[in-house]
Amino acid sequence: MKWFQRFFSQFQFVAISALTTGVIVWLAASMQIMPSALPPQSQAPSSPLAELPASETPLSSATSDPTNTKPLYDDLPLLPHPSPAQTANAPTITSSNAAPSRTYFGHLPYAEDEKSRLVSVGEFVRGTYRRTEYLDQEAATAFSQLVAAAVEADLTLQPISGFRSVKDQEELFQKQVQKHGSEAAAAKLSAPPGYSEHHTGYAVDIADRNQPELDLKLAFADSTAYRWLTAHAGTYGFELSFPRNNAQRVSFEPWHWRYVGTQRAAVQFAIARR
Repeated sequence: MKWFQRFFSQFQFVAISALTTGVIVWLAASMQIMPSALPPQSQAPSSPLAELPASETPLSSATSDPTNTKPLYDDLPLLPHPSPAQTANAPTITSSNAAPSRTYFGHLPYAEDEKSRLVSVGEFVRGTYRRTEYLDQEAATAFSQLVAAAVEADLTLQPISGFRSVKDQEELFQKQVQKHGSEAAAAKLSAPPGYSEHHTGYAVDIADRNQPELDLKLAFADSTAYRWLTAHAGTYGFELSFPRNNAQRVSFEPWHWRYVGTQRAAVQFAIARR
């Protein structure tokens, strides 16, 4: 019986030792396997954004406004210009010369017409002297029709003076001042610079080429040409600017006519026609 107890005690020790050894061996084996189960750090996957195709890369935000916006003014219609042949010899306008804001010895202020709108309406002829005259394109068309109609009445009308720049008017007015001694006296016969209807391109001094002695004379009022103009000029949009006893108290000028046949023309003389 003692022998059996001694054997069992030794067997229990061996069994425990074997079990302990087995556990140690298993733990050791586990420690060797675990590190190899993890992927090396150098093999970590790249970022998702780097793997995207170029077409799938997110777009950047806009940094500026569109630059293809067309200016409004490019879409606005423009009036037709006269041909280069018509404007090649047109007088030079030195500035826009906006009209003054007050009257001067009864004369109303006017601004210069645009150079691009001036069209030749023929020549003033006296003997061997010739001078080309210009009007605004609207007035020029009507004046040509007026002259053509006068031919049917055996009259040869011609322009003495059409468009005048402020500079031209200054020279003309100063000659009158020197001749008559004062601006007030000169203003009875000639408008001061900046105050002439001729600046607009819608006013014209008319003469009968066959009666040069009546040019710019009150006696023109007794001529056949004046009587014809009085009866027919209105048909073509023209009216006498300074009749007798006019509201502006400017001297009677039977040769001086203005065109009011279009809205643009009529606006120029809205105050004068009240």
